[in-house]
Amino acid sequence: MSFAQVIEFDLLEMRYDQGHYKSVLRRANRLIDNPEFDYSYLPKYYKALASLQLAQNEIWLKRNKNALNDATDILVELRGNLEGRKIVKAHIYELSTLKMDLEQWASVSQMDGNTQLFEQIKQILEELFLGVPEVYDLEEDAETPDEEFTANSTAISEKRKQVLQEAKKHLGTPYKWAGIDPKGFDCSGYTSYVLLKTADKKINRRAVDQYNSSKKLKAKQVKPGDLVFFDNGSGISHVGIIYSTDNDTLQMIHSSTSLGISIVDINTSSYWKQRLAGFGTYID
Repeated sequence: MSFAQVIEFDLLEMRYDQGHYKSVLRRANRLIDNPEFDYSYLPKYYKALASLQLAQNEIWLKRNKNALNDATDILVELRGNLEGRKIVKAHIYELSTLKMDLEQWASVSQMDGNTQLFEQIKQILEELFLGVPEVYDLEEDAETPDEEFTANSTAISEKRKQVLQEAKKHLGTPYKWAGIDPKGFDCSGYTSYVLLKTADKKINRRAVDQYNSSKKLKAKQVKPGDLVFFDNGSGISHVGIIYSTDNDTLQMIHSSTSLGISIVDINTSSYWKQRLAGFGTYID
């Protein structure tokens, strides 16, 4: 029987894609306990994915201390058998999304000084994704900017142009966990560096603190040079700099875990669009 034709499995996939991780975990556990579905690893697969997403919430993880180890064991087991490898190939997008979420979580954990959790997440990433060519990064639509700013950018203030010029200078700089200088940046290390260099603004180091202390903006108020924030379900976890809003685009320049400093259009990236949390600014 094909797992794609089982309504219970289709519901797991649908609820996971919608971000209803607690519901997915409950449903998966019920299916695992039902002998009728012993023929498939899919319930275990979704139990593992939902657990790894929920574990990014500190309170949930404290209440479910073994969740990370249990989820990792399930996914390592999947990679070790034929059906499991078929499931991996059929769910590349989900695993690629999970990889990016875990990388962001690792960066935040290191920045917070939680070395034990950081090392644990790194180990999970290595065990699940190292040497798995089928799992690719989602930001293949990252753009190479034109040599000149877009028409939209010409209407902005000189201060904002300086922010964009400094931000653009670092294109291609590799991502580095807790990185704060041109040798390597994480997301909030990059935004704090650029704003200090150009706007003479010393802002908080963490993405969540940058969000909390910024002046909040509505989408229609956003201009190049402002900040854009993302939430992966456990709070603000990523920040970038708006690069252009021309021609209905919403481009940001940011430190990507997979590509380093790069530009991507949020509106055409399902990963970033789904996680968009809000906008803020430190520029008058």
